[in-house]
Amino acid sequence: MADAEKQAADVRKNMARLRELRVAKEVADATLQASLPAPTPTKRKKKQAQ
Repeated sequence: MADAEKQAADVRKNMARLRELRVAKEVADATLQASLPAPTPTKRKKKQAQ
């Protein structure tokens, strides 16, 4: 029983670590996206008259 409790505690600890890494990565990605210039829309080619 103690082994199951230790394993559960280890799993929760690992999940918290992974959550912190994910949040930090999301913040870094958001910061990077904010620092990049907005993408310029591509111009459409005009159709030739037939």
